[in-house]
Amino acid sequence: MNQVVNLFWTIVCFIPIIIYWATAGHLLWCFIFISISVLSQTLPLNRLQLSHNPKFYERLGIKFIRKFVQHGEYVNTLKRKAKPHYSVVNNRTGAAQYMKTIVMYERFHFICFVFFLSTAIHALVTGHYLLFMVILIANVIYNIYPMLLQQYNRVRIARLIK
Repeated sequence: MNQVVNLFWTIVCFIPIIIYWATAGHLLWCFIFISISVLSQTLPLNRLQLSHNPKFYERLGIKFIRKFVQHGEYVNTLKRKAKPHYSVVNNRTGAAQYMKTIVMYERFHFICFVFFLSTAIHALVTGHYLLFMVILIANVIYNIYPMLLQQYNRVRIARLIK
């Protein structure tokens, strides 16, 4: 079920990116932006952490967003119907392992964030204003909120591990 949710959001949010690059005719820029996005992984994630207070993220609507993502409330509710004792994190060891998963998710979404943002700027510069706006919205949905969610999860899991 987690992968179905993941696939849904990936398809929905990558559609404007694919449409833009399929019609833009500037594929060299696409490859340059992909390279820059991959190189962005040299930035340490702790520099991107906005807060160490879960309430900060909750004020940004993370609890609402958390319902619609993989390992989110709706998916976990469905899993608990089949396995009543299902939990993403069961103990300290599971929490430490999940922390590694959080880092992987955040890095992936940061790569996509940089690529979506550079694509949106390219769309703006080339006069594709509607696609610029749609790509920005997709970036918020697919990358910014997931990165905020991972930061929120990191803060909560760090408290569990201590």
